[in-house]
Amino acid sequence: MTASHGTGRITVRCACGWEWAGDVESVVAATQEHGRRTHNMESTRDQVLAMARPVDDVGESREPEPPTAG
Repeated sequence: MTASHGTGRITVRCACGWEWAGDVESVVAATQEHGRRTHNMESTRDQVLAMARPVDDVGESREPEPPTAG
């Protein structure tokens, strides 16, 4: 999986339905935070990228989850 494919944007969708699309660094950071906050799980950059798909392959993505207070 490389960020240079298509638009350079990737998306990750969690089994719980959460989804995030953007550049590689923002998707990795958001996915790692989601895993910690929601599922009490840690993931490496490589694990996140293994789950990622180019945005071109999945079409339009939902809007990112809004930040929560606290």
